[in-house]
Amino acid sequence: MLKSILLQIKDSASSIIEKAYELNPWTNVYGLARSFLALSLLSTLLFTGVDSLFPTVDGELLKQPVLIFDKISIFYLMGDNLLLAWLLSILILLAVIIGFFPQVTGVLHWWVTYSYLVSGIIIEGGDQIASILTMLLIPVTLTDNRINHWFSPKESTKGKIKLFVWSIYAVICLQVSVIYLHAGVAKMFVEEWLNGTAAYYWFTHSNFGASGMLKNIISGLLSNATISTMVTWGTMIFEIILFAWLFMSRNKWNWKVLFFAAILFHFSIAAIHGLVSFMFTMTGALIIYFFPKEINLFERRSGNDRNTD
Repeated sequence: MLKSILLQIKDSASSIIEKAYELNPWTNVYGLARSFLALSLLSTLLFTGVDSLFPTVDGELLKQPVLIFDKISIFYLMGDNLLLAWLLSILILLAVIIGFFPQVTGVLHWWVTYSYLVSGIIIEGGDQIASILTMLLIPVTLTDNRINHWFSPKESTKGKIKLFVWSIYAVICLQVSVIYLHAGVAKMFVEEWLNGTAAYYWFTHSNFGASGMLKNIISGLLSNATISTMVTWGTMIFEIILFAWLFMSRNKWNWKVLFFAAILFHFSIAAIHGLVSFMFTMTGALIIYFFPKEINLFERRSGNDRNTD
C-alpha cells in the first residue's frame, strides 16, 4: 500500500513539473499584482507629508536603523535630503506601475518598500506584507524576458527557469494563505471576538472606526446582538476560508467568487477603518493568490512578443 501511495505522489509530482515546464509564468497577471503593491505605498507617500512619515530630530531620522542591513534604506542614505528620497521613491513606484524594465524595477520596488518599512514612522501590516511580497517577486522580475510587464508573454523554452518561477509563486501563495490563517485563528483567542462583540467595538471606535453617517448606520445595525455576532464570527470564518483556498480544487467560477468576495471584504475595511493602502496591498496579494498566472488579462503586443529566446 505504501508503495502505491509513493507511486501516486511521484506521478502527481511529475505531472506538476511537466505542466510547469509548459506554462508561461510571465504574464500581466503578476504585472497587475505588482502594480497594486506599488500603488499601495505610492498612495501613502503622495497623501501624507514627508515630515509626518519621516520625522527628524536634530537633522536625523527619528526612526533609526535597528539592524545593520536597515542602513540600505533610501531614507537613511539620503537623510540630509528626505524630499529628494521621497521624490525618487515616487518615481520608482510609478515606473513599476507603468511596467517597463521589470528586471530593474523589481529590485528597486523591494528597496523602496523595505526602506519605508524600516524608516517610516506610520507603519501598518500592509507595509510588512508589501515588503515581503516585493522581495519574493524579485526572481520573477529578474527572469522576465519582456521589456514591459503589460506586454503579451514571449515564448520561452527555459523549462527549469519556468519551474523555478512557479515555485516562487507557490511560496507567495503559501505566504498569503498563512496571513489569513493567522488573522482568523488569532482572533479566536480574544474574548470580544469569541462573544461576538468585537465588530461593534472596532467599527464604532472613536479613532479607528467609521465616521459620520456611516458610523451612525453601522452603530444602529451592530447594536443588534445577532447582527454583531454574525459579522464578528463571519469575519473569522471568512478568513479561514481564504486560508483554505490553498487546498481547494479550482474550477471556472469558485476562484472568481472568492476573489471578488475578498476584494469586497478589504474594501469594507478600507471604508470603515480608512486602511486604503492596506486594501491595495492585499489586492495585489489576492491577484497572485487566486488568478491563474499563465493567463494574459489584457492583450497588448509589442513587435518582439512572439520571438523565442
